[in-house]
Amino acid sequence: MRPATGRFSRAVRVTGVTTVSLVTLVLGAYLVLPLAIRGVLQALDLALALCVWLTTSLDSQAGVWTVVSAVGRATASALMTPRVLAVGGALVLVSGLSLYGLQRLLDSNEEPR
Repeated sequence: MRPATGRFSRAVRVTGVTTVSLVTLVLGAYLVLPLAIRGVLQALDLALALCVWLTTSLDSQAGVWTVVSAVGRATASALMTPRVLAVGGALVLVSGLSLYGLQRLLDSNEEPR
């Protein structure tokens, strides 16, 4: 059996790439969309809690620096959870590997001297 050539081969490749792309898009949306919705709802909940907390703090005649330092402590404690640190570490690792791969790719395209 000989390999297909010409327009038929190209049509098969384009159809295959399109099918794989659509399946990947649908699967990604199915997996990521609930997480995105949950993230948006958590962000809205945190924004509402922040507004209530800030209003309460300003109503109690607290000083500006007291409120700012309390906000800073709350932000730091929210960012120092194991989940956030793991995601940050994973992002640093992926970005480092990406930069290494890009450097290797760009160096391989240079002509030898």
